[in-house]
Amino acid sequence: MPPATPSDVDPPLTRAQLLVTAGIMAAIAVAALDSTVVGTAMPTIIGQLGGLSEYSWVFTAYLVTSTTTVPLFARLADIHGRKPVFLVGLALFVIGSVLCGTATSMPALIAFRALQGLGAGAVQPISFTIAGDIFTPRQRARMQGVFSGVWGVSAIIGPALGGVITTTVGWPWVFEINLPVGILAGAIIWFAFHERFERHPQPIDWLGASLLTGSILLLLFAVSEGGQLFGWTSPLVIAMLAGSVVLLVAFVVNARRVAAPLIDLQLLRSPLVRAGLGIGGLAGIVMFGLTTYVPPMVQGVHGGTALEAGAAVAAMSIGWPVASVVAGRLLIRIGARPIVLAGTGMLVVGSLLVTQIGRFDALPFAMLACAITGVGMGLASTTLLVVIQGAVEWRRRAVATGLVQFSRTIGGAIGVGVMGGVVTAFVGAASSAILDPVARGTVSAQAAAAARDSLASGLNVTYWLMFVAAALACLLAIRTMPDVSLGHELEAGAGGPAD
Repeated sequence: MPPATPSDVDPPLTRAQLLVTAGIMAAIAVAALDSTVVGTAMPTIIGQLGGLSEYSWVFTAYLVTSTTTVPLFARLADIHGRKPVFLVGLALFVIGSVLCGTATSMPALIAFRALQGLGAGAVQPISFTIAGDIFTPRQRARMQGVFSGVWGVSAIIGPALGGVITTTVGWPWVFEINLPVGILAGAIIWFAFHERFERHPQPIDWLGASLLTGSILLLLFAVSEGGQLFGWTSPLVIAMLAGSVVLLVAFVVNARRVAAPLIDLQLLRSPLVRAGLGIGGLAGIVMFGLTTYVPPMVQGVHGGTALEAGAAVAAMSIGWPVASVVAGRLLIRIGARPIVLAGTGMLVVGSLLVTQIGRFDALPFAMLACAITGVGMGLASTTLLVVIQGAVEWRRRAVATGLVQFSRTIGGAIGVGVMGGVVTAFVGAASSAILDPVARGTVSAQAAAAARDSLASGLNVTYWLMFVAAALACLLAIRTMPDVSLGHELEAGAGGPAD
Protein backbone atom coordinates (compact mmCIF):
# COMPACT_ATOMS: atom_id res chain seq x y z
CA MET A 1 0.00 0.00 0.00
CA PRO A 2 1.65 3.29 -1.01
CA PRO A 3 2.11 5.86 1.71
CA ALA A 4 -0.69 8.35 2.09
CA THR A 5 0.27 11.94 1.46
CA PRO A 6 -1.87 14.75 2.87
CA SER A 7 -3.08 17.41 0.52
CA ASP A 8 -1.26 20.70 0.40
CA VAL A 9 -4.39 22.63 1.38
CA ASP A 10 -6.66 21.42 4.18
CA PRO A 11 -10.36 22.36 4.26
CA PRO A 12 -11.49 24.97 6.82
CA LEU A 13 -12.57 23.74 10.22
CA THR A 14 -16.24 22.86 10.54
CA ARG A 15 -18.59 24.02 13.30
CA ALA A 16 -18.47 20.57 14.88
CA GLN A 17 -14.67 20.58 14.89
CA LEU A 18 -14.61 24.00 16.53
CA LEU A 19 -17.05 22.96 19.27
CA VAL A 20 -15.20 19.72 20.04
CA THR A 21 -11.95 21.67 20.03
CA ALA A 22 -13.41 23.98 22.67
CA GLY A 23 -14.27 20.95 24.82
CA ILE A 24 -10.78 19.52 24.43
CA MET A 25 -9.27 22.89 25.31
CA ALA A 26 -11.38 23.07 28.48
CA ALA A 27 -10.24 19.57 29.48
CA ILE A 28 -6.61 20.47 28.86
CA ALA A 29 -7.12 23.61 30.93
CA VAL A 30 -8.34 21.44 33.84
CA ALA A 31 -5.18 19.33 33.71
CA ALA A 32 -2.93 22.37 33.41
CA LEU A 33 -4.58 24.23 36.26
CA ASP A 34 -4.27 21.19 38.49
CA SER A 35 -0.58 20.63 37.81
CA THR A 36 0.50 24.24 38.35
CA VAL A 37 -1.92 25.31 41.07
CA VAL A 38 -1.15 22.26 43.21
CA GLY A 39 2.61 22.65 42.73
CA THR A 40 2.40 26.23 43.96
CA ALA A 41 0.28 25.37 47.00
CA MET A 42 2.18 22.26 48.10
CA PRO A 43 4.90 23.97 50.17
CA THR A 44 2.18 25.73 52.19
CA ILE A 45 0.17 22.51 52.48
CA ILE A 46 3.24 20.68 53.80
CA GLY A 47 3.89 23.53 56.21
CA GLN A 48 0.37 23.25 57.64
CA LEU A 49 -0.27 19.51 57.49
CA GLY A 50 3.34 18.43 58.08
CA GLY A 51 4.74 15.31 56.53
CA LEU A 52 7.60 16.51 54.35
CA SER A 53 8.65 12.87 54.01
CA GLU A 54 5.36 12.27 52.17
CA TYR A 55 5.81 15.32 49.92
CA SER A 56 6.78 13.28 46.87
CA TRP A 57 3.88 10.87 47.39
CA VAL A 58 1.33 13.65 46.88
CA PHE A 59 2.67 13.79 43.32
CA THR A 60 3.68 10.15 43.01
CA ALA A 61 0.22 8.82 43.98
CA TYR A 62 -1.30 10.97 41.25
CA LEU A 63 1.31 9.85 38.73
CA VAL A 64 0.99 6.15 39.62
CA THR A 65 -2.76 6.00 39.04
CA SER A 66 -2.68 8.30 36.02
CA THR A 67 0.13 6.23 34.53
CA THR A 68 -1.04 2.69 35.15
CA THR A 69 -4.59 3.40 33.98
CA VAL A 70 -3.62 5.08 30.70
CA PRO A 71 -3.26 1.81 28.73
CA LEU A 72 -6.53 0.50 30.21
CA PHE A 73 -8.52 3.63 29.36
CA ALA A 74 -6.90 3.75 25.93
CA ARG A 75 -7.95 0.17 25.22
CA LEU A 76 -11.49 0.94 26.41
CA ALA A 77 -11.58 4.00 24.15
CA ASP A 78 -10.59 1.91 21.13
CA ILE A 79 -13.33 -0.63 21.95
CA HIS A 80 -16.22 1.52 23.18
CA GLY A 81 -15.41 4.92 21.72
CA ARG A 82 -13.67 8.01 23.02
CA LYS A 83 -16.69 9.92 24.39
CA PRO A 84 -17.94 7.64 27.20
CA VAL A 85 -14.45 6.88 28.50
CA PHE A 86 -13.50 10.55 28.42
CA LEU A 87 -16.61 11.59 30.38
CA VAL A 88 -16.13 8.89 33.03
CA GLY A 89 -12.50 9.92 33.48
CA LEU A 90 -13.43 13.59 33.74
CA ALA A 91 -16.03 12.81 36.40
CA LEU A 92 -13.47 10.88 38.48
CA PHE A 93 -10.97 13.71 38.13
CA VAL A 94 -13.43 16.37 39.30
CA ILE A 95 -14.68 14.24 42.23
CA GLY A 96 -11.08 13.61 43.29
CA SER A 97 -10.37 17.35 43.12
CA VAL A 98 -13.31 18.19 45.38
CA LEU A 99 -12.23 15.54 47.89
CA CYS A 100 -8.64 16.85 47.92
CA GLY A 101 -9.99 20.17 49.13
CA THR A 102 -11.53 18.42 52.15
CA ALA A 103 -8.33 16.57 53.20
CA THR A 104 -7.22 17.16 56.79
CA SER A 105 -4.13 14.94 56.75
CA MET A 106 -1.37 13.94 54.37
CA PRO A 107 -2.59 10.31 53.98
CA ALA A 108 -6.06 11.57 53.02
CA LEU A 109 -4.62 14.05 50.54
CA ILE A 110 -2.48 11.32 48.98
CA ALA A 111 -5.50 9.01 48.65
CA PHE A 112 -7.64 11.68 47.01
CA ARG A 113 -4.78 12.62 44.68
CA ALA A 114 -4.70 8.98 43.62
CA LEU A 115 -8.39 9.25 42.70
CA GLN A 116 -7.63 12.40 40.74
CA GLY A 117 -4.93 10.56 38.86
CA LEU A 118 -7.33 7.75 38.07
CA GLY A 119 -9.47 10.21 36.15
CA ALA A 120 -6.48 11.95 34.59
CA GLY A 121 -5.47 8.61 33.09
CA ALA A 122 -8.48 8.98 30.80
CA VAL A 123 -8.77 12.75 30.38
CA GLN A 124 -5.30 13.65 29.19
CA PRO A 125 -4.55 10.99 26.54
CA ILE A 126 -8.10 10.73 25.21
CA SER A 127 -8.30 14.50 24.77
CA PHE A 128 -5.40 14.27 22.34
CA THR A 129 -6.82 11.07 20.82
CA ILE A 130 -10.05 12.91 19.98
CA ALA A 131 -7.96 15.62 18.37
CA GLY A 132 -6.18 12.94 16.37
CA ASP A 133 -9.54 11.63 15.18
CA ILE A 134 -11.14 14.87 14.02
CA PHE A 135 -8.15 16.50 12.31
CA THR A 136 -5.97 15.55 9.36
CA PRO A 137 -2.24 15.17 10.05
CA ARG A 138 -1.46 18.68 8.77
CA GLN A 139 -4.33 20.19 10.75
CA ARG A 140 -3.21 18.20 13.78
CA ALA A 141 0.30 19.61 13.57
CA ARG A 142 -1.05 23.14 13.57
CA MET A 143 -3.74 22.55 16.19
CA GLN A 144 -1.26 21.05 18.64
CA GLY A 145 0.14 24.55 18.94
CA VAL A 146 -3.34 25.81 19.87
CA PHE A 147 -3.80 23.07 22.47
CA SER A 148 -0.37 23.76 23.90
CA GLY A 149 -1.26 27.44 23.98
CA VAL A 150 -4.28 26.65 26.12
CA TRP A 151 -2.07 24.58 28.39
CA GLY A 152 0.39 27.47 28.57
CA VAL A 153 -2.20 30.12 29.35
CA SER A 154 -3.82 27.95 32.02
CA ALA A 155 -0.45 27.06 33.47
CA ILE A 156 0.61 30.70 33.55
CA ILE A 157 -2.61 31.75 35.26
CA GLY A 158 -2.48 28.72 37.56
CA PRO A 159 0.55 29.61 39.69
CA ALA A 160 -0.60 33.19 40.17
CA LEU A 161 -4.10 32.01 40.96
CA GLY A 162 -2.74 29.32 43.27
CA GLY A 163 -0.59 31.85 45.09
CA VAL A 164 -3.49 34.26 45.54
CA ILE A 165 -5.89 31.53 46.68
CA THR A 166 -3.36 29.98 49.05
CA THR A 167 -2.59 33.28 50.74
CA THR A 168 -6.24 34.46 50.93
CA VAL A 169 -9.07 31.92 51.17
CA GLY A 170 -6.77 28.96 51.80
CA TRP A 171 -5.16 26.08 49.92
CA PRO A 172 -8.26 23.77 49.78
CA TRP A 173 -9.72 26.04 47.14
CA VAL A 174 -6.86 25.38 44.72
CA PHE A 175 -8.46 21.97 44.20
CA GLU A 176 -12.04 23.18 44.05
CA ILE A 177 -11.22 25.40 41.08
CA ASN A 178 -11.24 22.30 38.88
CA LEU A 179 -14.98 21.84 39.46
CA PRO A 180 -16.44 24.56 37.19
CA VAL A 181 -13.88 24.03 34.42
CA GLY A 182 -14.45 20.28 34.49
CA ILE A 183 -18.22 20.69 34.28
CA LEU A 184 -17.80 23.01 31.28
CA ALA A 185 -15.52 20.56 29.46
CA GLY A 186 -17.86 17.64 30.09
CA ALA A 187 -20.92 19.55 28.92
CA ILE A 188 -19.28 20.58 25.64
CA ILE A 189 -18.09 17.08 24.81
CA TRP A 190 -21.45 15.58 25.82
CA PHE A 191 -23.45 17.80 23.45
CA ALA A 192 -20.97 18.52 20.63
CA PHE A 193 -18.95 15.35 20.06
CA HIS A 194 -20.86 12.76 18.02
CA GLU A 195 -18.48 9.97 17.07
CA ARG A 196 -19.42 7.22 14.67
CA PHE A 197 -17.48 4.00 14.53
CA GLU A 198 -17.98 0.28 14.18
CA ARG A 199 -17.79 -1.43 17.53
CA HIS A 200 -15.50 -4.45 17.87
CA PRO A 201 -16.04 -5.82 21.39
CA GLN A 202 -12.89 -7.33 22.86
CA PRO A 203 -12.07 -8.76 26.27
CA ILE A 204 -10.22 -6.41 28.61
CA ASP A 205 -6.80 -7.61 29.73
CA TRP A 206 -7.43 -7.26 33.47
CA LEU A 207 -4.55 -9.60 34.30
CA GLY A 208 -2.18 -7.41 32.32
CA ALA A 209 -3.49 -4.30 34.08
CA SER A 210 -2.92 -5.92 37.49
CA LEU A 211 0.60 -7.07 36.61
CA LEU A 212 1.61 -3.66 35.26
CA THR A 213 0.16 -1.79 38.24
CA GLY A 214 1.86 -4.12 40.71
CA SER A 215 5.20 -3.77 38.94
CA ILE A 216 5.08 0.01 39.00
CA LEU A 217 3.93 0.20 42.62
CA LEU A 218 6.75 -2.04 43.83
CA LEU A 219 9.31 -0.08 41.84
CA LEU A 220 8.09 3.31 43.07
CA PHE A 221 7.92 2.29 46.71
CA ALA A 222 11.39 0.77 46.54
CA VAL A 223 13.04 3.85 45.01
CA SER A 224 11.13 6.53 46.93
CA GLU A 225 10.61 5.08 50.41
CA GLY A 226 12.36 1.72 50.66
CA GLY A 227 15.90 3.06 50.64
CA GLN A 228 15.13 5.60 53.36
CA LEU A 229 13.14 3.23 55.57
CA PHE A 230 15.14 0.01 55.22
CA GLY A 231 18.41 0.88 53.45
CA TRP A 232 19.18 0.52 49.75
CA THR A 233 20.94 -2.83 50.22
CA SER A 234 18.35 -4.31 52.58
CA PRO A 235 16.79 -7.65 51.56
CA LEU A 236 13.32 -6.05 51.53
CA VAL A 237 14.27 -3.33 49.01
CA ILE A 238 16.09 -5.85 46.82
CA ALA A 239 13.03 -8.11 46.98
CA MET A 240 10.74 -5.25 45.93
CA LEU A 241 12.95 -4.41 42.95
CA ALA A 242 13.16 -8.07 41.97
CA GLY A 243 9.40 -8.41 42.33
CA SER A 244 8.89 -5.40 40.08
CA VAL A 245 11.03 -6.99 37.37
CA VAL A 246 9.25 -10.35 37.70
CA LEU A 247 5.83 -8.73 37.37
CA LEU A 248 6.98 -6.72 34.36
CA VAL A 249 8.28 -9.86 32.64
CA ALA A 250 4.99 -11.59 33.44
CA PHE A 251 3.14 -8.62 31.91
CA VAL A 252 5.13 -8.96 28.68
CA VAL A 253 4.55 -12.72 28.55
CA ASN A 254 0.84 -12.17 29.12
CA ALA A 255 0.70 -9.46 26.43
CA ARG A 256 2.15 -11.88 23.89
CA ARG A 257 -0.29 -14.60 24.88
CA VAL A 258 -3.68 -12.86 24.96
CA ALA A 259 -5.63 -11.82 21.87
CA ALA A 260 -6.22 -8.22 23.00
CA PRO A 261 -3.35 -7.18 25.31
CA LEU A 262 -3.47 -4.06 27.44
CA ILE A 263 -0.53 -2.64 25.46
CA ASP A 264 -0.17 -3.73 21.85
CA LEU A 265 3.46 -4.83 21.68
CA GLN A 266 3.26 -4.75 17.87
CA LEU A 267 3.48 -0.97 18.13
CA LEU A 268 6.94 -1.29 19.66
CA ARG A 269 8.26 -2.75 16.42
CA SER A 270 8.22 0.75 14.97
CA PRO A 271 11.54 2.62 15.36
CA LEU A 272 9.58 5.85 15.74
CA VAL A 273 7.44 4.51 18.58
CA ARG A 274 10.43 3.02 20.40
CA ALA A 275 12.40 6.25 20.10
CA GLY A 276 9.40 8.35 21.11
CA LEU A 277 8.68 6.32 24.22
CA GLY A 278 12.30 6.33 25.36
CA ILE A 279 12.71 10.06 24.82
CA GLY A 280 9.32 10.73 26.41
CA GLY A 281 10.17 8.74 29.54
CA LEU A 282 13.42 10.62 30.11
CA ALA A 283 11.77 13.96 29.34
CA GLY A 284 9.08 13.12 31.89
CA ILE A 285 11.75 12.89 34.60
CA VAL A 286 12.84 16.43 33.75
CA MET A 287 9.32 17.82 33.43
CA PHE A 288 7.80 16.39 36.61
CA GLY A 289 11.02 16.81 38.57
CA LEU A 290 11.11 20.50 37.72
CA THR A 291 7.47 21.19 38.60
CA THR A 292 7.78 19.25 41.86
CA TYR A 293 11.15 20.40 43.20
CA VAL A 294 11.74 23.94 41.95
CA PRO A 295 8.98 25.45 44.19
CA PRO A 296 10.60 24.16 47.43
CA MET A 297 13.89 25.81 46.40
CA VAL A 298 12.25 29.16 45.69
CA GLN A 299 9.93 29.10 48.70
CA GLY A 300 11.89 27.09 51.27
CA VAL A 301 15.56 27.86 50.58
CA HIS A 302 15.30 31.40 49.16
CA GLY A 303 12.36 32.39 51.37
CA GLY A 304 10.02 33.30 48.54
CA THR A 305 6.24 33.34 48.56
CA ALA A 306 3.87 30.81 47.02
CA LEU A 307 3.27 33.28 44.18
CA GLU A 308 7.00 33.50 43.41
CA ALA A 309 7.36 29.72 43.51
CA GLY A 310 4.51 29.43 41.04
CA ALA A 311 5.96 32.10 38.77
CA ALA A 312 9.18 30.11 38.42
CA VAL A 313 7.34 26.96 37.32
CA ALA A 314 4.94 28.95 35.12
CA ALA A 315 7.89 30.05 33.01
CA MET A 316 8.12 26.50 31.68
CA SER A 317 4.51 26.80 30.61
CA ILE A 318 5.39 29.90 28.60
CA GLY A 319 8.19 28.27 26.65
CA TRP A 320 6.22 25.06 26.01
CA PRO A 321 3.28 26.45 23.96
CA VAL A 322 5.45 28.86 22.01
CA ALA A 323 7.76 26.02 21.01
CA SER A 324 4.77 23.79 20.21
CA VAL A 325 3.43 26.31 17.70
CA VAL A 326 6.85 26.52 16.07
CA ALA A 327 7.21 22.73 16.06
CA GLY A 328 3.81 22.21 14.45
CA ARG A 329 4.70 24.48 11.54
CA LEU A 330 8.27 23.27 11.11
CA LEU A 331 7.13 19.65 11.16
CA ILE A 332 5.31 20.11 7.86
CA ARG A 333 8.45 21.54 6.26
CA ILE A 334 11.51 19.79 7.66
CA GLY A 335 10.30 16.55 9.28
CA ALA A 336 10.53 15.29 12.83
CA ARG A 337 14.18 14.43 13.53
CA PRO A 338 15.76 17.92 13.55
CA ILE A 339 12.96 19.29 15.74
CA VAL A 340 13.30 16.50 18.30
CA LEU A 341 17.08 16.91 18.36
CA ALA A 342 16.69 20.65 18.95
CA GLY A 343 14.12 20.01 21.67
CA THR A 344 16.21 17.51 23.61
CA GLY A 345 19.20 19.84 23.25
CA MET A 346 17.18 22.62 24.88
CA LEU A 347 16.27 20.21 27.68
CA VAL A 348 19.97 19.76 28.38
CA VAL A 349 20.60 23.51 28.45
CA GLY A 350 17.55 24.25 30.61
CA SER A 351 18.18 21.48 33.13
CA LEU A 352 21.84 22.54 33.42
CA LEU A 353 20.67 26.03 34.36
CA VAL A 354 18.23 24.51 36.87
CA THR A 355 21.19 22.95 38.69
CA GLN A 356 22.40 26.47 39.45
CA ILE A 357 19.15 27.81 40.93
CA GLY A 358 20.44 27.20 44.44
CA ARG A 359 23.44 29.47 43.82
CA PHE A 360 21.46 32.44 42.51
CA ASP A 361 18.85 33.93 44.81
CA ALA A 362 17.07 35.57 41.91
CA LEU A 363 13.62 34.69 40.63
CA PRO A 364 14.40 35.76 37.02
CA PHE A 365 17.20 33.15 36.82
CA ALA A 366 14.87 30.37 37.95
CA MET A 367 12.27 31.52 35.44
CA LEU A 368 14.84 31.55 32.63
CA ALA A 369 15.97 28.02 33.43
CA CYS A 370 12.38 26.75 33.52
CA ALA A 371 11.42 28.61 30.33
CA ILE A 372 14.28 27.06 28.33
CA THR A 373 13.32 23.63 29.64
CA GLY A 374 9.76 24.33 28.53
CA VAL A 375 10.94 25.18 25.03
CA GLY A 376 12.66 21.82 24.84
CA MET A 377 9.53 20.01 26.02
CA GLY A 378 7.37 21.84 23.50
CA LEU A 379 9.61 21.02 20.55
CA ALA A 380 10.16 17.36 21.40
CA SER A 381 6.81 16.32 22.91
CA THR A 382 4.54 17.95 20.32
CA THR A 383 6.53 16.55 17.42
CA LEU A 384 6.60 13.01 18.78
CA LEU A 385 2.88 12.99 19.56
CA VAL A 386 1.83 14.23 16.11
CA VAL A 387 4.01 11.87 14.07
CA ILE A 388 3.16 8.82 16.19
CA GLN A 389 -0.56 9.54 15.88
CA GLY A 390 -0.16 9.94 12.13
CA ALA A 391 1.53 6.55 11.87
CA VAL A 392 -1.28 4.37 13.16
CA GLU A 393 -4.85 3.60 12.16
CA TRP A 394 -7.96 4.60 14.12
CA ARG A 395 -8.34 1.37 16.06
CA ARG A 396 -4.85 1.73 17.52
CA ARG A 397 -4.65 5.48 17.83
CA ALA A 398 -5.91 5.69 21.41
CA VAL A 399 -3.40 3.03 22.50
CA ALA A 400 -0.58 4.79 20.65
CA THR A 401 -1.52 8.16 22.16
CA GLY A 402 -1.81 6.51 25.56
CA LEU A 403 1.67 5.04 25.21
CA VAL A 404 3.10 8.51 24.59
CA GLN A 405 1.38 9.78 27.74
CA PHE A 406 2.33 6.60 29.60
CA SER A 407 6.03 6.94 28.85
CA ARG A 408 6.16 10.53 30.07
CA THR A 409 4.19 9.92 33.26
CA ILE A 410 5.98 6.70 34.19
CA GLY A 411 9.28 8.49 33.73
CA GLY A 412 7.99 11.33 35.89
CA ALA A 413 6.62 8.97 38.55
CA ILE A 414 9.88 7.07 38.87
CA GLY A 415 11.92 10.26 38.73
CA VAL A 416 9.85 12.07 41.36
CA GLY A 417 9.96 8.96 43.54
CA VAL A 418 13.75 8.72 43.40
CA MET A 419 14.11 12.47 43.96
CA GLY A 420 11.73 12.27 46.90
CA GLY A 421 13.94 9.64 48.50
CA VAL A 422 16.96 11.90 47.97
CA VAL A 423 15.29 14.95 49.50
CA THR A 424 14.00 12.93 52.47
CA ALA A 425 17.53 11.67 53.13
CA PHE A 426 18.85 15.25 53.37
CA VAL A 427 16.17 17.29 55.13
CA GLY A 428 16.10 18.17 58.80
CA ALA A 429 13.22 18.25 61.25
CA ALA A 430 12.46 21.94 60.67
CA SER A 431 12.34 21.72 56.89
CA SER A 432 8.55 21.44 56.77
CA ALA A 433 8.13 24.66 58.70
CA ILE A 434 10.39 26.77 56.48
CA LEU A 435 8.21 25.96 53.47
CA ASP A 436 5.27 27.84 55.00
CA PRO A 437 5.67 31.66 55.06
CA VAL A 438 3.70 31.79 58.33
CA ALA A 439 5.22 28.82 60.12
CA ARG A 440 8.80 29.75 59.24
CA GLY A 441 8.50 32.71 61.61
CA THR A 442 8.22 30.30 64.54
CA VAL A 443 11.57 28.63 63.82
CA SER A 444 14.76 29.99 65.36
CA ALA A 445 17.27 31.60 63.02
CA GLN A 446 19.85 28.88 63.62
CA ALA A 447 17.39 26.05 63.05
CA ALA A 448 16.00 27.75 59.94
CA ALA A 449 19.48 28.17 58.48
CA ALA A 450 20.30 24.51 59.09
CA ALA A 451 16.99 23.44 57.56
CA ARG A 452 17.58 25.59 54.47
CA ASP A 453 21.05 24.14 54.01
CA SER A 454 19.85 20.54 54.25
CA LEU A 455 16.91 21.19 51.95
CA ALA A 456 19.14 22.96 49.40
CA SER A 457 21.62 20.05 49.45
CA GLY A 458 18.91 17.51 48.73
CA LEU A 459 17.31 19.63 46.00
CA ASN A 460 20.66 20.19 44.28
CA VAL A 461 21.12 16.44 43.94
CA THR A 462 17.66 16.13 42.37
CA TYR A 463 18.50 18.85 39.85
CA TRP A 464 21.61 17.00 38.72
CA LEU A 465 19.51 13.86 38.31
CA MET A 466 17.24 15.89 36.00
CA PHE A 467 20.27 17.00 34.00
CA VAL A 468 21.44 13.40 33.56
CA ALA A 469 17.96 12.43 32.32
CA ALA A 470 17.98 15.32 29.83
CA ALA A 471 21.43 14.38 28.55
CA LEU A 472 20.33 10.76 28.06
CA ALA A 473 17.21 11.93 26.19
CA CYS A 474 19.36 13.99 23.85
CA LEU A 475 21.76 11.10 23.27
CA LEU A 476 18.87 8.73 22.62
CA ALA A 477 17.36 11.14 20.10
CA ILE A 478 20.66 11.40 18.25
CA ARG A 479 21.08 7.64 18.11
CA THR A 480 17.53 6.40 17.48
CA MET A 481 15.16 9.11 16.22
CA PRO A 482 14.17 8.31 12.58
CA ASP A 483 13.62 11.05 10.02
CA VAL A 484 9.86 10.89 9.38
CA SER A 485 7.38 13.40 8.02
CA LEU A 486 3.62 13.82 8.19
CA GLY A 487 1.33 11.59 6.21
CA HIS A 488 3.80 8.77 5.57
CA GLU A 489 3.65 5.23 6.87
CA LEU A 490 6.57 3.98 8.88
CA GLU A 491 8.79 1.67 6.88
CA ALA A 492 8.98 -0.69 9.83
CA GLY A 493 5.19 -0.60 10.22
CA ALA A 494 3.41 0.58 13.31
CA GLY A 495 0.29 -1.45 12.93
CA GLY A 496 -1.75 0.46 10.42
CA PRO A 497 -1.77 2.88 7.54
CA ALA A 498 -1.19 6.55 7.88
CA ASP A 499 -4.10 8.97 8.04
